[in-house]
Amino acid sequence: MAAKDGATMRRSGSHRSQDQSEMACGNDDANPITGTPLSNATKEKNPEAPAPPSPTDLDVEATKTATITVTAASSKESISSGNPADPEIPSTSTPTREHPLSQGWRPWLVVPGGFFLTVPTYGLLSAIGLFLPYWHDHVVADEPHTEADIAWILSVFSFLDNVFAAPAGIIFDRLCEREGKTAAEVGKGKSGINWLASPRLLLVAGRAAYLVGFVGLACSDTYDALVGSMVVVGVSAATPTTIAYTVASQWFEPQGGGLDLATGLISLGAPLGGIFFSLALHALFTHFGSGWRSAGLVLTAVLASFVVVACCLVRTNPVLQQPSSSAGLPLRPADAAREAGRGASESVRTLGQDIVRMLRSIEFWPITCAIVVYELVLIIQWGTIPLYAVTVGASSEQFYLMLSHNVGAIVGRTVPLWLSDRFLGPLNTTLVMNLFTLLVVLAIWLPLGAASMVALYAAVVLMGIGTGSFVPLGVGCMNVLATPETVATWFGLIYGVAAFAALVGNPISAAILARYQSDWLMAFLAGVLFLGMISAAALRWRLRGRASKVARVSSG
Repeated sequence: MAAKDGATMRRSGSHRSQDQSEMACGNDDANPITGTPLSNATKEKNPEAPAPPSPTDLDVEATKTATITVTAASSKESISSGNPADPEIPSTSTPTREHPLSQGWRPWLVVPGGFFLTVPTYGLLSAIGLFLPYWHDHVVADEPHTEADIAWILSVFSFLDNVFAAPAGIIFDRLCEREGKTAAEVGKGKSGINWLASPRLLLVAGRAAYLVGFVGLACSDTYDALVGSMVVVGVSAATPTTIAYTVASQWFEPQGGGLDLATGLISLGAPLGGIFFSLALHALFTHFGSGWRSAGLVLTAVLASFVVVACCLVRTNPVLQQPSSSAGLPLRPADAAREAGRGASESVRTLGQDIVRMLRSIEFWPITCAIVVYELVLIIQWGTIPLYAVTVGASSEQFYLMLSHNVGAIVGRTVPLWLSDRFLGPLNTTLVMNLFTLLVVLAIWLPLGAASMVALYAAVVLMGIGTGSFVPLGVGCMNVLATPETVATWFGLIYGVAAFAALVGNPISAAILARYQSDWLMAFLAGVLFLGMISAAALRWRLRGRASKVARVSSG
């Protein structure tokens, strides 16, 4: 009985709902907007016309139209102002990765892996100036080569490391993309992983070639042999250095997710490695004297130990599923809005189109100019501090000056990166550190460095803090301007341009010291740093108004 009453009440409710709907909509002959009955003449003019939409259908269409209008307006505003789209709108621009970003202990294993990749490359570069007087006095002493000539050998390392970062970054991004597609197919029960086309093999091959280059360097006893071996070392160093600084973006969220801090910890391999190799080279050169071959082979064995540990810890975090709004690499929100109306075939982008997109980006060139400047200053610091000490009559202090510089760089690669990650953002922090370094040159090193040993040590330590922050903060700025899937390509292209600064840095500084003495070198550094500050300020102006201290504005 209760069930019957319930059924009756449901039927009654259904009839009432139908009656209310008819009352709201009127009959089929009513105007859907005003509810006014249509005349017979109107019906006769178009007897086969479809029934007009109900107000419910109109509400749905109005909602869709409003949504499209709001989205289009937001996209138009993003394009005109350069700001990213409203984060409140659900976005499909975040790819699905094999491991969640910034979660668990696995991302933090990549940090020591990147650190051990950085030690034998940038760590050795941090102390590379110590090779200059040693090779001049012991390896090529019988040949008519000046210290400026030997400085070119050191520059070959930095130049090739940077210029080959471009193909290394492009290949790394493509291999990671392929790895993600393969991993997704494996998850669906398809083919297995092809280890011959994996980023891991790229890393191992680059490291092996790097060690082979140092074996050749140890066996070199002429100027030409040193140059040839250094070519192998420089080319092979591009792969591990590029992977070390960009793989963290596959594991950590930017802007509060720990990416800047992780990058800073990875970059600690440069100053800590510089300290280690300053002491190691001093011990090797003292112990073996003129026996360069023995010293070089021992050095190669030490480098190999770091390489093995790094290869065991570094892993990629491939994208298993790309966002539905992009058929290739993720697009910048403004670019996605521009390309929303294009066909699916036009959204498939080739490698050449990706590179052209980066080169045509307005943000690409200011950050490139700034990093070129910072690379030039850093290379000059690494390569000429020992020569500067000899020039000002403090040759016995050259090892300790290099040590002091790298101690300062430890602070520079941690504290500014923590401030960037938590408070300022990478670009604002870059401007602060640029100004700090410029003031050190103008207020301490230029007026007092050649006259006071205390002032020289203070300047070297403070310069280590300033210049030590430039590389990780530069990578942080790239993480702002690029997606994790393209940051290695950005890194490679930018440092490919910066390679020319690395090539000329040591010879220029050696020539200035030989011809114009130390004050002119400091004046040159001040001018270069001022140019870098202008470039960074131009990029900051370009990105003005971005949320989260220069928010992410990825460009594929």
